[in-house]
Amino acid sequence: MNPIIRVNVLDRVRVHPLFSSLNDDALAQLFERARPIDLGAHEKLFSQGEKADRFYIVVSGSVKLFRFSKDGQEKVIEVVEEGHSMAEAIMFMEELSCYPVNAESLEKSTVVSFNSSLYLQILESSPQSCFKILGTLSRRLHTRLNEIETLTLKNARHRACRYLIGLAGENPVNNQVVHLPVAKQLIAARLAMQPETLSRILRELIKEEVVTVGGRDVTIKSFERLKALD
Repeated sequence: MNPIIRVNVLDRVRVHPLFSSLNDDALAQLFERARPIDLGAHEKLFSQGEKADRFYIVVSGSVKLFRFSKDGQEKVIEVVEEGHSMAEAIMFMEELSCYPVNAESLEKSTVVSFNSSLYLQILESSPQSCFKILGTLSRRLHTRLNEIETLTLKNARHRACRYLIGLAGENPVNNQVVHLPVAKQLIAARLAMQPETLSRILRELIKEEVVTVGGRDVTIKSFERLKALD
């Protein structure tokens, strides 16, 4: 890896939960075998069924994880944004050795891939680090279970409101502007609704003076009212 790239990437990802509990020697081992990958817009990173021998951190841009249904429709599983990881959980699944989804960049993006086997060897030599990583993965699993509950038990309006609340972070304030990270069509797919449905819900929220919308910027005028709709 280019030394300049190595330093810049190390500074960006060492605070990620997958790396924050590792010492400098362990990080050095991982980065010696890491690979930075520059992707153009809509460029494939990996395909469903390929051998899952590496995991990834998105350094810039965003990557879409998706599958195709039996009738050929694309189902968006997740949009992985800057600073987040993907394919790391597969390392801990003995019965799963292939990527269960496809990965494609949504825009010009840079990701760094890491060797999964080497990462596991490092964890085996440090039980303390291993427990910290398991805690991180458990929290992510809990988040995914909540998302599944929302998608299966709640109506479209509820899902859209909860999504906007999630974008606002932990300490939201009235008149806060949140930026939609991807196109509305992809957000609709992530929320298991048609793009027309999402557009209708946003129009209703505008009419009710709960939000205003300008392009991909949404101003939440009243979090109290938005939460009441959640």
